Amino acid sequence: MKSFYTSDIANGLNWKGLEHLAARILRHLGWKYITIIGGSGDHGGDLLGIHYDKNGISTPWVFQVKAVSTGRYVGISAIDEVLKALGIYNAKVACVITNGEFISTAKPRQAELSKCGYQVKLWNGIFIQNLIENMSDFSAVKKQLRQYQQIIVDKAIKIYSEGGRRAYYIVATGLGKTVIAASIIQHFWELGLRRILVLCHSIELAQQLEEGFWTQISKEVPTHVFFSGKAPLTEECISFGLFQTLKGFLSSLDPQQFDVIIVDEVHHIYATEFKNCLNHFKPKFKIGMTATPWRGDGQNPANIFGEPIATVSLIDGMSMGYLAQVDYRIFCDNINWSQIPYITKKSMTIKDLNKRLFLPQRDEAVISKIKTTICEIESPRIVIFSPSIEHSKKFASMLSVAGIPCTFVSDIKKTERRKRLLEFAAGVYSAITAVDIMNEGIDIPDVNILVFLRATHSRRIFVQQLGRGLRISEKKEKVIVLDFVSDLRRIAGVVEMNNEWKVKGGVSETLYLTKGIVSFSDSSIEKFINEWILDVANISDSDDNTRLIFPEGLNND
Repeated sequence: MKSFYTSDIANGLNWKGLEHLAARILRHLGWKYITIIGGSGDHGGDLLGIHYDKNGISTPWVFQVKAVSTGRYVGISAIDEVLKALGIYNAKVACVITNGEFISTAKPRQAELSKCGYQVKLWNGIFIQNLIENMSDFSAVKKQLRQYQQIIVDKAIKIYSEGGRRAYYIVATGLGKTVIAASIIQHFWELGLRRILVLCHSIELAQQLEEGFWTQISKEVPTHVFFSGKAPLTEECISFGLFQTLKGFLSSLDPQQFDVIIVDEVHHIYATEFKNCLNHFKPKFKIGMTATPWRGDGQNPANIFGEPIATVSLIDGMSMGYLAQVDYRIFCDNINWSQIPYITKKSMTIKDLNKRLFLPQRDEAVISKIKTTICEIESPRIVIFSPSIEHSKKFASMLSVAGIPCTFVSDIKKTERRKRLLEFAAGVYSAITAVDIMNEGIDIPDVNILVFLRATHSRRIFVQQLGRGLRISEKKEKVIVLDFVSDLRRIAGVVEMNNEWKVKGGVSETLYLTKGIVSFSDSSIEKFINEWILDVANISDSDDNTRLIFPEGLNND
């Protein structure tokens, strides 16, 4: 049986491929929090990962990956590099991986370090090959499809079998849209459709998609990520990459080059370069998928991919028990109700309304609420969305001084950010602050408290951020959301979500908040927003300069 240990990687011609191969092996074997960090400034570490033994004891590893051509050997310097990384990344075990072989002095150096208390592992090409040959065909963490996922997979396959050429589905954050896509592709691969292109808009997302596919596809299916001026592979494999990169290679690629094309986060499809890329190719089948279909310009991806074959919302996921139960708390104590008589007589922009209606929140008051809340949660894992880089850094320091270990993960180098995220996942930090970096590409299921201090003017981004706390895990009963955002659109969006819950989720016996998932520190605001929504549609998607008129007679009674 063929495997993803392709000849270019085995012969040392694809150093980036060797890094990804190592990560895929670890993921296939059930390791967690596998992170590829290779690049300039990596401090000697190319991969990070956490190994769990049969008793659930975790051990963080750091890996140095060295690709060598035929006849060349990996020397002692690679061991020295990974030792440096061992301390920088707070790992317990260091490992050097190569497609080739180590020089003769490597083993004695390994033994010498072992006597000094350092755990250093050496994996050569033969070891890697044996690992892969002895692995099961599918990953140890392969996910069994849930009913709604299987329905979408079956629909897509049926559409293709009946001569259709496209399928589009909307599945909310945390509900496995990538698992669905990978399962469809595995089926197509078995049918002989083996030149697959997966397009997205960012490097981080391309790598996340590739890693998400690994758990669902067999080990015979090679994968490849293209960016930084490199073209997608034209052989049988799944190529993941950016439309920004692909556009430079369109003239050299046959329109029928790919059997299947998948576009992730299809709300980006109306970017000119993205449309040009998609229009160039004539695949046998194309798939559009997204967790957040809303666009500020009103364009609808269904115009390109057809009407969705399924839509599964956050509320659907909560109702089915596949997302964490939510206890959403909006703090409205800072509403300036004295302004209501004035603003209800004026036509004002949302920006002006927010300025008049909300008073500033004090960081000390927010920290006090957080300290009270963590008493309700075992092993708190807190994510705070800050309004600015400066605030993110300041608030992380204030929270640490208050006794809650916290670090910031915005405005730092990628390697340092991933190090801190791994430390957060391992419990070194109880909290992290971020601005935008948590929107996409981050998956830490143990997050059980979200704190919103930043108003996003996009329902799509808000839902992505909220989704970071909705992953279920064995250690988590629910996620508590503390929302201090002073923006009418946010409150309106949350009330809409709450109303949907009352219709869809409130009848479920397995969920504990049958009257809604949202509570207000001042109940008047819910009435205020509900009456507003009756007269003004889609307020949660309005921009700063939208002028709105209050219903006559509105007050805070």
